[in-house]
Amino acid sequence: MESLGNVFYKPGEPQNWTGRNDGDTPELKRWHQIIEFIDLDDHLPDLNSQYVLLGFCCDEGVKRNQGRIGAKDAPEALRKVLANLPNHLPNSRKIVDAGDVICISDDMESAQNELSKRVAQILEIGAFPIVLGGGHEVTYAHFNGLKRYSMSKKIGVINLDAHLDIRTTIDNQGNSGTGFYQIIEEGIKEGNSVKYLAIGIQDISNTKALFDFAQERGVEIIKADQISAENLQNIKTQILEFSKKVDHIYVTVDMDFFASAFAPGVSAPAFNGVIPDATFQTIYQTIISLPNLDSIDFAELNPIFDIDNRTTKLACDLIFKLVNKPL
Repeated sequence: MESLGNVFYKPGEPQNWTGRNDGDTPELKRWHQIIEFIDLDDHLPDLNSQYVLLGFCCDEGVKRNQGRIGAKDAPEALRKVLANLPNHLPNSRKIVDAGDVICISDDMESAQNELSKRVAQILEIGAFPIVLGGGHEVTYAHFNGLKRYSMSKKIGVINLDAHLDIRTTIDNQGNSGTGFYQIIEEGIKEGNSVKYLAIGIQDISNTKALFDFAQERGVEIIKADQISAENLQNIKTQILEFSKKVDHIYVTVDMDFFASAFAPGVSAPAFNGVIPDATFQTIYQTIISLPNLDSIDFAELNPIFDIDNRTTKLACDLIFKLVNKPL
């Protein structure tokens, strides 16, 4: 059932979590057997240091940005794969499904406002939000949720992406490629010190004007062709130094960051993207181990084009590593 009077939010539901049953003891269970559910419109429990999944069923921004639509179905696809992941969690850790934020018709702005509100709610109860899917219009909304929650003016965003996503708005309307432009420009007007680190950026996927704007605004960039074992220590150092400049960090993983052989199911595939090898995994572990990391999302997954669920499984692997990281 949808929450009364709110068509933009639907609470988590058990029927979305089914899978293999190997037994009922903790070492045999899978995520569909341990998942808990909350309605963000009800009285919320204290979920300090727990992980809360929240879907973002929206790809209107991708449509406006002339990409391949389908990312609105990412939350459902991700839950199907997550449901069968094995339970490696300690008893003190929970996975909670808070349901979905839904874009109605083309009203992306209302969906973004709803997601912002819900992310702030999750943070306020002490939990760590993991936002599932949607187009990269999720970034503007997710960031604003963290901003609503935080009293700090020093927020940093780490974006794993082939694209800078700093396109200017058109007729004051955003899309999947404008999120960081909106965040940066609004931050300047509000006197907030927003820091932006983009990792995996490709020359072939961004105009020179976008690079010029990024330079003007102090955006830190690690290009895809800089990601190598030989340069790994420099990248780790840059990430750690970036984290020290801010109080809160939000991470967004655009699945087109990865080479299309590993991530074919995206809104804008990158044939020469990053390979999810040991070098990348070390970078990812560095990011998810940052002490001031507060939230994460996985964007631009498009199940329509996902061969053998490769992209979905890759995103789920990253979620699995996140929730099972050492305390």
